[in-house]
Amino acid sequence: MIVLKPVDESSYQAVLDLTVAEEDQGFVAPNVRSLADAWLYRENGDVFPYAVWAGQQVVGFTLIDIDEDIRQYMIWRMMIGKEFQGQGYGQALLEAVIELAQSHPVCDHLIASYVKGNQKMARLLEKNGFVLDSEEERELVFRLETP
Repeated sequence: MIVLKPVDESSYQAVLDLTVAEEDQGFVAPNVRSLADAWLYRENGDVFPYAVWAGQQVVGFTLIDIDEDIRQYMIWRMMIGKEFQGQGYGQALLEAVIELAQSHPVCDHLIASYVKGNQKMARLLEKNGFVLDSEEERELVFRLETP
């Protein structure tokens, strides 16, 4: 259904153009911020921006952070464009990231956090076996073991 590809010249503008529904804007940072974060940490070699492709169209974006020191794979950001929501792309994206985490030679768990009140993300994570790991001031952090 979807393919994750590193953001490059063919997907850069499409990723920047993606937005979330108005009611979700407080829950997800704009993609321009995520790409700036990826650029900022590029020399560390542990932050990876991916475009989510469905056929010939970019429908979403995710930013992955890998911390091998603590064996952690993390969904730093994840979004599906507003015009593509409700079509199963969020579920497909999460499944693809879980597969990446499971195939990583060092990491043994996957972390995803979301801003409190983001019920779409809460349902998605819980439906896929994530459990509450910790609570921060603005966010809930969920964890999935990926042995």
